[in-house]
Amino acid sequence: MAKAARAVAVLILGLCLCSLPASVPGPGRFAPVAPAAVGAGALGMLGAAPAYADKIDDAAKVLSEKSYPFLKEIDWTSDVYGKLPTQNALDVLKAIDTMLKMGASMDPAALKTGVLAHSKAIANMDSKGVATLADYTAINAAIGHMISSVPASQTMDVYNAFNKFNLGNDVGPYIMSKVNAGDAKAAYQALMDFKDVVKASQR
Repeated sequence: MAKAARAVAVLILGLCLCSLPASVPGPGRFAPVAPAAVGAGALGMLGAAPAYADKIDDAAKVLSEKSYPFLKEIDWTSDVYGKLPTQNALDVLKAIDTMLKMGASMDPAALKTGVLAHSKAIANMDSKGVATLADYTAINAAIGHMISSVPASQTMDVYNAFNKFNLGNDVGPYIMSKVNAGDAKAAYQALMDFKDVVKASQR
C-alpha cells in the first residue's frame, strides 16, 4: 500500500510536463514536484466528473497555495530539466510508453481539461517560466482527476518504469541547494496530503 501511495504522488507531478521534473525531500529520499508552468487546478471537467471531484479540487487548492513559494524559487530557465532523465534513450522510451498507455486509459473529459489547463498556464507564465497561482491550481486539480480516472495498476506501471532511474539521487540535492529548505518541505507535505485524496478516489 505504501508503494502504491507513493506511486500516485510521483505521477501527480510527473504528468505535469514530463520534461520539467523538480524535487523535494521525502522521508529519506526525494520525490518529484510540479514544474512552474505546469502545476494543477480545475478548469471544469467538460463532461462527467469523476468521484470525489470536489475533494480533489479542494485538495489541489491547498497543495498549490502551500507549494507555490517553492515553485517560484526554482530556476525554470535552466536547461537541466530538459536533460532528464539522463538514462539510455531506449529505456526512457519504454518508460514513456507506460505513460502513453496510462494516458490512453484516462477519462477523455479529464484528459482534455488537463491539456487545456497546461496550455493556458504556458500562455500566461512569466518571464521566469512560472505559472500564475490560479493556473497552477487548475493544473493540479486536472492532474488529480486524470490520475483518479485510471486503474491503480497503471499508476504502478508508470511508477515502476521511472523509479529505476533514481532521479532523486541527483536532482533532489541539486534542487535543494538552490531553494529554501522550509518551502521545499512544506511543498512535499502538501503533495503527500494531495496524493491521499487522489488515491482515495482512484478506481
